[in-house]
Amino acid sequence: MTTMGRPGEKLATAEEIREVIGPFEKEVIVRILDIEPTLDDVQAAYAWLRSDEHLMRKLAHNLGGKAAAVFEILDDEFPDFDAGGFSR
Repeated sequence: MTTMGRPGEKLATAEEIREVIGPFEKEVIVRILDIEPTLDDVQAAYAWLRSDEHLMRKLAHNLGGKAAAVFEILDDEFPDFDAGGFSR
């Protein structure tokens, strides 16, 4: 099923979200889907979650809109997520 977000943008599916973020619990996927992000939003949020700036320097993210909301969900679920994909 294809769902449209902003004009010309396709919303991310549960399968696409799992391909980006990995095996998160179904509840996390549902919370992300509720935001109605695009695949680009999910990829940007996940990239920032795994970034050195986030992990080592504790910098605030520079994400906007739905990508920021996805990041907050992921960060809440795994606040100690490291760049290798493991919890510390």
